[in-house]
Amino acid sequence: MNRYYILTIVLFSIFILGGCSSQKKTVATDIEASRFKVAQYNIRYDSDTDRKNGNGWELRLEPLSKLILSHDFDIVGTQEGNDKQLSDLKSKMAGYDYVGHPYGGRDGTLHNCATFYKVEKFEVLDKGVFWLSQTPDVPSIGWDATDRRICYWVQFKEKKTGKEFFFFNAHFYWRLKEAKEKSGPLMVSKMKEIAGNAPIVCVGDFNSNSQSPQILAIKNMLSDTYDATVTPRKGPENTGFPGGVFQGTPNSRIDFIFVSNRFEVLDYEVFSDSYNDGHYPSDHFPVACVLSL
Repeated sequence: MNRYYILTIVLFSIFILGGCSSQKKTVATDIEASRFKVAQYNIRYDSDTDRKNGNGWELRLEPLSKLILSHDFDIVGTQEGNDKQLSDLKSKMAGYDYVGHPYGGRDGTLHNCATFYKVEKFEVLDKGVFWLSQTPDVPSIGWDATDRRICYWVQFKEKKTGKEFFFFNAHFYWRLKEAKEKSGPLMVSKMKEIAGNAPIVCVGDFNSNSQSPQILAIKNMLSDTYDATVTPRKGPENTGFPGGVFQGTPNSRIDFIFVSNRFEVLDYEVFSDSYNDGHYPSDHFPVACVLSL
């Protein structure tokens, strides 16, 4: 066989194999860059009663921000914080920004659903809000509720990979039955309308257990990361105390992270970091997952 022909074949083979290796390396890098840690955390509003009981926001701010930073949450959906609380939290967390919308109370300005995110990693492409009511596109109180409840959504782009996904952050009504039950199917309908077939993360304080009709409605569309994690769960199971209780053991799992099937759930953990002789920074434990898109 002509030696020049053999040399050509060898060089061509090296080129092809090198290309395959480069492609594998690119894919591996892309997968690694798509991993990020999302969290759900009801941070508890700034209450005069809490202050009198030694659990005021001015005491909770430092350990709460430290918890978020030390566990390296990339995106965290919060509920209940007022404007000052959110500003305080941002001042303690260099590298984070937030977007959010007010809700609660009859005039809808008592609390905020706010989503904090690392600006180095994510870009906000779009955002919006809908109300958990019969008229979700206008400010309103739903069904038998006594104050406004919302879902605030953000369309994120991961800067390294250019991948886009939607992040929904909700706080369901807590006391009466109809508003909670009807909020689940409404969430499903609005997520489909807003996100279409795009990847979805949905977090919130749903004030509901995992077998309630409203949570089952969401689970018909999305996976509960509590069940979907590929590694064993860590931390306590339950996440919610009665309002204003900051010590002891929570009595219910009412804080959830749901994901669409475009995500792999690499872990699931509930954090119970405490300060000041067993006090918790909020009357909820935060839930976090590492996700791969």
